Amino acid sequence: MNTKHSKKNRIILIICVTVLLLCAFAAIAFWRGYNSLNTIADYSDKLVITNLDVGKADCAFIEYNDYCGIIDTGTKDSYETISSFLENSGKKAIDFMLLTHYDKDHVGSAAKLLKNYDVKEIYLPDYVSSKSGYNKIMDAISGKDNVTFVSEIVNLDLDKLTIQIIPPNNSKALISDLDNMDNNMSLLCMITFGEKKFLFTGDIEEARIAQVLESGDDLSADWIKLPHHGRYKENLEELLALVSPGFAIISTGSERPLEDQVKSLLNKAGITYYSTENGSVQTICNGSEITIIQMGTRLFKH
Repeated sequence: MNTKHSKKNRIILIICVTVLLLCAFAAIAFWRGYNSLNTIADYSDKLVITNLDVGKADCAFIEYNDYCGIIDTGTKDSYETISSFLENSGKKAIDFMLLTHYDKDHVGSAAKLLKNYDVKEIYLPDYVSSKSGYNKIMDAISGKDNVTFVSEIVNLDLDKLTIQIIPPNNSKALISDLDNMDNNMSLLCMITFGEKKFLFTGDIEEARIAQVLESGDDLSADWIKLPHHGRYKENLEELLALVSPGFAIISTGSERPLEDQVKSLLNKAGITYYSTENGSVQTICNGSEITIIQMGTRLFKH
């Protein structure tokens, strides 16, 4: 009996040690992957877009050499993730902050970032919102002279990098729909780097998508951040056809995973897609090629 018990105990011990070792290796791999998303020192002369894993919220960093911008700031609980990214990437200042609209899952950490970091330029949508995030942002920018309320297209140029901030064509029609006003008033952002283009769409709903489709504007891009955390829209298929991207990024979390209807549309269109519910997503572009990395693992190059 003692021999049997001793053998059984040894087997249990071996299993426990094996499990602990596997967990340790997984933790090391995870940390290396996470740390790689927070370090862009090897990416000189490349555009790096990092869509952070901030749950069902939006936050993306735009980096080109020493230049650093942020599009949306997640929720208030996203601040530690954002500040950790800035610290690990060695950034002491933010060259521009673009808030697409005033929903709390897009502006939640903005006030604290404005307080704790040197933000050189601030771009905001030009409308008055009833959302709580609006008043917090207005308080945070009070007295600042580096704020632009975007009512017409704004172009930022830096060597090979061009950032175009695009307001609605017809704000009056969107503002009258109070239920969807904030989402539809989202600022779009088209980033051009070399031969490649990247489109951010905020949380635009059907009415704004219809305006985009009717405008005749060239919004074709190689890469799109899908609107409204990947929620299905009746005219989303038409938007995807207009943009015709090869890649799509969905900024969302497990509390609202990517909808099956949207997956079907993306698969039908042959668009390779990545969701931040599986971890932060980093896009690296040298001007002619796009590489996608998720949690430190290279997934695709084109």
